[in-house]
Amino acid sequence: MSRPGRAFLVAVVAAPLLAGSAGAQITEFDLQVVESPALDGRHFGEVGQYEWLRGVVAGEVDPADPRHQGIVNLERAPRNAAGRVEYRATVEIYRPLDMRRWNRALYHTVSNRGRAGAAEPALLERGFAFVRVGWQGDLAPTASNIVAYLPVASNPDGSPIVGASLEEFIFNDGERRSRGRLTYPAASLEASGMLSVRRTQDARRERPDDLDWRYVDEREIEISRPAGFDGGAIYEFIYEAKDPLVMGLGFAAMRDAISFLRHEPADRAGNPNPVAVDGELARTAISLGISQSGRMLRDLVYQGFNEDVAGRIVFDGVHPNIAGSRKTFTNYQFGQPGRWQKQHEDHVYPGDQFPFTYATLTDPLTGRTDGLLERCRTSDTCPKVVHSDGEAELWQARASLVVTDPVGKHVELPGNVRVYLLAGTQHGGGPGVHTRLPGRGICQNLTNPLPVADVRAALSIALHEWVAHGIEPPPSRFPTVAGGGLVSARESGFPHIPGVKYSGSYNPLHVADHRFMPPMEGDAYTVLVGRTDADGNMVDGVRHPNLAAPIGTYTGWNLRRAGFAEGAQCAGAGSFVPFAPTEAERTAAGDPRPSLAARYADHAAYVAAVVDAADALVAERLLLRADADVLIERARRSAGPTQN
Repeated sequence: MSRPGRAFLVAVVAAPLLAGSAGAQITEFDLQVVESPALDGRHFGEVGQYEWLRGVVAGEVDPADPRHQGIVNLERAPRNAAGRVEYRATVEIYRPLDMRRWNRALYHTVSNRGRAGAAEPALLERGFAFVRVGWQGDLAPTASNIVAYLPVASNPDGSPIVGASLEEFIFNDGERRSRGRLTYPAASLEASGMLSVRRTQDARRERPDDLDWRYVDEREIEISRPAGFDGGAIYEFIYEAKDPLVMGLGFAAMRDAISFLRHEPADRAGNPNPVAVDGELARTAISLGISQSGRMLRDLVYQGFNEDVAGRIVFDGVHPNIAGSRKTFTNYQFGQPGRWQKQHEDHVYPGDQFPFTYATLTDPLTGRTDGLLERCRTSDTCPKVVHSDGEAELWQARASLVVTDPVGKHVELPGNVRVYLLAGTQHGGGPGVHTRLPGRGICQNLTNPLPVADVRAALSIALHEWVAHGIEPPPSRFPTVAGGGLVSARESGFPHIPGVKYSGSYNPLHVADHRFMPPMEGDAYTVLVGRTDADGNMVDGVRHPNLAAPIGTYTGWNLRRAGFAEGAQCAGAGSFVPFAPTEAERTAAGDPRPSLAARYADHAAYVAAVVDAADALVAERLLLRADADVLIERARRSAGPTQN
């Protein structure tokens, strides 16, 4: 194994990731109607109007239940008179105003960093009851966000637990002094911490003489930034923290709240189940998680929380979206669920190690045998899985490991799993319109406007039809090694485009030993990317109509510009490189890609290409008809392919 500089290496206690089994339940589920009708009174098809409910629910878990043995520090949490550990969580529900029009399904959306709100109109029109449950315990509660209130663990004698914690700061500006917020309070303002700086992720950690810091208070430090380091420099602070939250209880909170809504007519105090109607409860429950939330959903299934304390399945179907091959840094001592392991930022945090895929494999690099579905198989509580990524997740989230083994060989997935990759998209997608050129920010190239939300909605509906009615979803549409769609970054085939630097930069992954801070890294896993055509557009996967009828090159990667760790990945961003309008302009620029004029004889030809692509996706159930019609109408209204 390679070893970072010894001056910065700190031994820490490893946090086990064990599955668990036994007693947790909701003790109070009392929500209040906040707004009725909600959503500006809008009517959604035959379902009509919705109303919005919100409240804080309470639950408790039995530490002796084997299902909870893997919750880190649960045994050190305070207990009530019954010997149980209590928690609370915000719950938000949007339900049809006329519950007779409810489709008897729960559509749960994992809250991303506390965000609230209803789902896409296409889903509201189908009559779901929409639920969000707080799970992330390190967020400050507000009047509108979705959080979990989790206990602080302590030593048996009541003294604070103290241990090493790592904070990383990248300020992306040119200020001389900057402040960074600590996830956990410092154990002592007199104790020293270790601050280092490096220019890029793989650069040497340094402590120049003019690098200095001080505690502002127990939750904040101020850094005096050294000369010679630009706005993209990485500041790594290792310090003694105290008062770790029992963060893994967030998984139990989500599990218990959904189980209550599915199975209990009322809580202990007699408060009725808010989605019961005429004595009937939900027949099915599915969950969507996007980005951080998708990683959490994969982790929830992996750690056994899709089984409730009565041994029943929680979610019949799950849809991790743009999660790549990662899980979360949640169920750890001093966990930080908001961390997002990228090529430049947050790269050293836990939550991205084997297993990566839904099939059970043996990792030749570590010798471990595991898979995301191992625990739910044991309890017969595995959900049906629709996993969808964008092209960015190949470059930035090692998504190839969802369909390959650790050394890059093709893997067949279980029958309850379907996987899809949206070609040409950046992380989270873009607005889908080109009324004006997107910006660059700290990136070298224009950012990518290609959307993902409309395909994601179609896949979520397909998941519900699979769960509720046994209708098979569309066949998986993900590039594979076997089909030639997954290749190394140097073999992608990306063309030479004037003004665009292609470096093949992707987010690498090594076996990491997180018993040390920063972790010690060993052998590298094989990470592959998508093969491109002569335009630089990805060939395989689901091709959005705006990619099938392109007006430029759309990529899942972008690079940071000068002054901000130049050449490192510009996290989350993809690139958009417009085609030249005419052949004369293309030739003058030395651009190898045909111009718009060479591709489309006139505006009608462009619209026809969009129509054909949209209709094909609708037929394959990868795009809803209503969303396809919006795309087509937008193309028709545009003055030309550059104005869609």
